[in-house]
Amino acid sequence: MRLLFIKFLIIFFSLTVSFNILFAKEYKYDVRAYNLNIMQIDFKIDDEVNNTINFHAESVGIVGFFVKVFASAQDTFDKNKDTWNYVYRYDKPTANKYRINKVLFSKEKVLSFETDPPRLDDITKKVPRKSQDYFGAIDPIYAVKKLFLNDKNNFNCNKKIKTFDGNTFYYLIMSKQNDELDFHSTFSPYKGKLQKCSLIYVPISGYIPDDPNLPAQFKVDIYFGIVGDNYFPIYATTRGKKGIRLKMYLNEVN
Repeated sequence: MRLLFIKFLIIFFSLTVSFNILFAKEYKYDVRAYNLNIMQIDFKIDDEVNNTINFHAESVGIVGFFVKVFASAQDTFDKNKDTWNYVYRYDKPTANKYRINKVLFSKEKVLSFETDPPRLDDITKKVPRKSQDYFGAIDPIYAVKKLFLNDKNNFNCNKKIKTFDGNTFYYLIMSKQNDELDFHSTFSPYKGKLQKCSLIYVPISGYIPDDPNLPAQFKVDIYFGIVGDNYFPIYATTRGKKGIRLKMYLNEVN
């Protein structure tokens, strides 16, 4: 499972948030390829009480047996000062590799960022970051919270958010699709009608043009269902490396 897709999962699986939720909620998903479970996702939203959002992903099954990878991300908010810290960590123990990105934000402005270990990319090949890029940007977790706040009486997925992950500035653009899915699956307890939206990634700066691993190669189809008073993602699908169809299913909410 390549790093790029895990980053995209962080973007995607942070979608199940509502301002109406006042207590911690934990959402658990399975990611499948050829109906085999290859990754488990845990996402816990607790920003209304303890000012944190936490994400964890881990390869399982046959993928986890051969290539074990872990990814985690956390937002820690200081709401009195309108500042927050975003920390992302990726580990691949079998290759003795890891990466940590840290970004400090204040009122949708990037104040500082660092990467450990430092990136070895040739910066002369990257689209340079401009001063205006640092304004009006938020991290991937907070971005998707803003993108996917949908109550059942006001479903809206036509949104655009500028995002910074510690390396690249980009837009997350979600749009409504005029499709419904009558969802019944053995991989999720949810049954019923789902509304379809699509999520794409449009890079702004800090990336290498024509990089074959750019998330711009990806489009995620997201299907929202009603649980309680809110819409949130039940099912999603995209194509991963070598065109393999990847599918995500919500299987538990605590």
